[in-house]
Amino acid sequence: MRCAPKAAFAVALACLLALPGLGLAAKKKAEVPETPVMEEKAAQILDKACKALGALKSYSFRAEVAVDKVYQDGSKIQAGRVMDVSVLRPGAFKVATAGDDFQASSVFDGKTFSLSLPDKKVYGQIAAAMDTDALMDMLASTYGIESPLGDLLSNDTCSKLKGVAGYYVGKSKVRGTVCEHLFFQGKDVDWQIWVEDGPSALPRKIVITEKKLRSSPQFTAVLSGWKTGESSLDAFAFSAPVGFTRDDAVITGAKSGK
Repeated sequence: MRCAPKAAFAVALACLLALPGLGLAAKKKAEVPETPVMEEKAAQILDKACKALGALKSYSFRAEVAVDKVYQDGSKIQAGRVMDVSVLRPGAFKVATAGDDFQASSVFDGKTFSLSLPDKKVYGQIAAAMDTDALMDMLASTYGIESPLGDLLSNDTCSKLKGVAGYYVGKSKVRGTVCEHLFFQGKDVDWQIWVEDGPSALPRKIVITEKKLRSSPQFTAVLSGWKTGESSLDAFAFSAPVGFTRDDAVITGAKSGK
């Protein structure tokens, strides 16, 4: 799963709760093998969720996000953000983010990627005649921009999800919805996902732990308001807000830290 956003686009898109073993508190110690394994039940539920999300052509949802900011002394301060996401596959999306620390809007129509920052009254654009997956790959490789929620926009859902072990934790509720709670271990990142226990099998919560970074910061997203249906590409057109100044370095300057 994409992680460690470095710049404005990354926070516009985004910015799973336990260290290895702690996420398995519901299991008896004897049930957890010493050698990491991928439990069949966890793999099957994740596959069901990936297929359910991958089958959607047009959809929207809200993500209520909490992200840890780590300071030089190792202390962590949590920031809250609300993201409204709309997707039209294979090559369009819109993400509006309102947070404690910033506001941002990113729009992609299959030809141009646009990012605006209302608090700074600035926007940037780059030409991008490609699909959503190619755009995210290009932003990551060229500008060092990535997002933890990238898989929820991707056409090839879950293709980048990799783990050395996976476990079924049990049933739990996310805001009243009964879910199947899964925990996965990766080399650098551990993550959890709560999948709705029902025909829709859509993700309801995601927690990512950057265990190799100082203080192991976490990214948490509670997902709600899932809607499906046909959308017009016109809905993903970008118009520069009145009074905003164009500065493409908002996007292109990300890798250099500008």
